[in-house]
Amino acid sequence: MPVVPTHPVTTPDPDVLRWVVPDGLLPFTGEVAHAPALLQALIDDGTLGSVRVDDGAVLTLLSPGHSWRAEGARVRSALVDALGAPEAWEGSATAHASGPDDALEAAARQIAGGSLGSFVNSHGGSLVVRSVRDGVVEVAMEGACDECPAAEITMHARFEHLLRRRCPWLVEVRRIER
Repeated sequence: MPVVPTHPVTTPDPDVLRWVVPDGLLPFTGEVAHAPALLQALIDDGTLGSVRVDDGAVLTLLSPGHSWRAEGARVRSALVDALGAPEAWEGSATAHASGPDDALEAAARQIAGGSLGSFVNSHGGSLVVRSVRDGVVEVAMEGACDECPAAEITMHARFEHLLRRRCPWLVEVRRIER
């Protein structure tokens, strides 16, 4: 079984780690009702207070009395093991099913709202994700980008490149008018 790449990112809450995982790997977003064996054991024994699937991440909350220094390696090992069996994860009743287009849209919005979006804004423009359907992402280049000859380069060489790295099932990025 291939190892799924993941890495932890701190959050404002020191008891919560955000484990970045490949987009679209898990079939839902929301609280985890049941996880594969090793991860479930950490929930059952009280090491983890909760596990939540987010867009491109799994959030783990340590229970009171536990520390990342003591439990981090066990949590990482259990999570990596669990990610190897995405079909064995079950969401709670409040979790939402998530398909490839949902993951693609979340990734597209994160990229457009991140450093690339800041770069575009610094030039007086904006890159806006309008829709995602069947692997096609439609974006509008607005403001100063509307008539800019470099907008196509920004959209394809930067935005599409970053998005395709995260979501290899991307079919196309298409520019639409407002």
